[in-house]
Amino acid sequence: MSLLTSKKLAFHTAEQFKESFFEPEPATIGYVFIGKHTTWPDEESPDTLTDNVYDEKTVWDNIYAAKKITGSELELAIPKVQWTANAVYREFDDTIAQEDLLTANTDQNLKPMYVLNSENSVYKCLSNSSSANASSEPTGQNLSANGVINTSDGYIWKYMYNIRPSNRFLSNTWIPVPTSTSALDYDVTDVTVVDGELIHIVVTNGGSNYVHSNVTVSAFTSGCTILQLANTANVSANMTVSGTGIPSLTYISSVDTPNSKITISNSASANGGGSGNTLFLTTRVDIQGDGSQATATATLSNNEVSSILLTTPGINYSYANVSVYGSGTSATARAVLPPKFGHGYNPAKELGGSNVIISMRIGEVDSSEDGLISTNTSIRQYGLLRNPHKYGSNTAANNSTANSVISQTTDVTLISGDEFELNEFVFQGTTSNTATFFGYVNDQTSTEVKLTGVKGTPTNGVPLKGTTTNPTGRIVVTSTNPEFEPYTGGILYVENIEQIQRTDGQAENLKFVIKF
Repeated sequence: MSLLTSKKLAFHTAEQFKESFFEPEPATIGYVFIGKHTTWPDEESPDTLTDNVYDEKTVWDNIYAAKKITGSELELAIPKVQWTANAVYREFDDTIAQEDLLTANTDQNLKPMYVLNSENSVYKCLSNSSSANASSEPTGQNLSANGVINTSDGYIWKYMYNIRPSNRFLSNTWIPVPTSTSALDYDVTDVTVVDGELIHIVVTNGGSNYVHSNVTVSAFTSGCTILQLANTANVSANMTVSGTGIPSLTYISSVDTPNSKITISNSASANGGGSGNTLFLTTRVDIQGDGSQATATATLSNNEVSSILLTTPGINYSYANVSVYGSGTSATARAVLPPKFGHGYNPAKELGGSNVIISMRIGEVDSSEDGLISTNTSIRQYGLLRNPHKYGSNTAANNSTANSVISQTTDVTLISGDEFELNEFVFQGTTSNTATFFGYVNDQTSTEVKLTGVKGTPTNGVPLKGTTTNPTGRIVVTSTNPEFEPYTGGILYVENIEQIQRTDGQAENLKFVIKF
């Protein structure tokens, strides 16, 4: 039994994940959270995370704020492959697995089949000039040629899209990728998308004894189809014929070797031959299929067919058979067919966009997001939270109950007194080891302290003590619960980082990638 799980399954999953955040109810409710204001044991080496229940609860204890994902904060993404010279880029081939086309090989100096150029345009490699080192960066859109870019190094590229400077998802290691030619924030156009586009032909066997010939021809008149040659050495039926008086796309229909004559497929369009004039006989490439327009020429090397160039790209091909005719034998080739609807119809699907990049700006309106997020703290952890419950609820929040920005601190109102230190461990009880309620100071005012990592329930009228300040404590007046019930929903992504210190007037741009 043979099984195959297509790479497209990962793309489909990523696409569905992205769409789930802005579908009608029941939509996925997601938040980008920030947390961990207390120090790491080694501040230059953040702790390593493990995917277990204990660590997930620890992450929950660290969260002090979060901002809701509305849909505009997510986009499909692919790894950034910046164009560089002296590398070989894989060429698209409909017979090669997409995973291979999108995988680099350092030992072989191979890079994936797409690039981002210096102008933030993305191109798909359709031919790498027989695995040559690239030396000419693709540029422009070349809309008059349906986005096909031929560079001086022999590469053929297809323009896919351009990432505008305003795009929030561009990063040092990832680039966003659209799913259609109508996507916003990308310079995309359906002009470049051609169904059944034929751009590249692969030589599968170079054959042997192929020769291009220049032969002397006797004078002939317009309208004739039989030509007298000086000799028929290296002359074969179906070879391409060109020269004065010969229409384009003419080939030899038959060869009369004893009489050194040939019959051509098209009548002469003018008088020709005579006085030492010659005809040019070349190896002919014939393309038969359900499309149109494709014409090609063969290049020879050491009497073998080394490459075939499509001089006119084809359109509307769902299949194409390539035949090679000439003085030699055994040369074979095949046409590389595009995805259905053509290259560039769905860049994300074609380029393996099975990743979702999330870009969230904390402090977009003001640094504190209307007072809900402290500017007097630090960030050492952030991530993605899905479908949390409102505090005290047994069901997940929905679009009508999920606020756009939330505070996850427990806020305790106190009788005025000396302030605690930021990040200090505070508690109620005889000693910190026997505390009935405790947490860590995320921020404070003269009458209120915001706590994370809370355990227990604060008791009104009882002092809240500090381990390094206020050993006698300050009397608790009342308390407010955090927005979400701890440990509900699911934490889908967490990243531990070195400290980012928040300050008033500062915003944080958080980007991370979910891989499928």
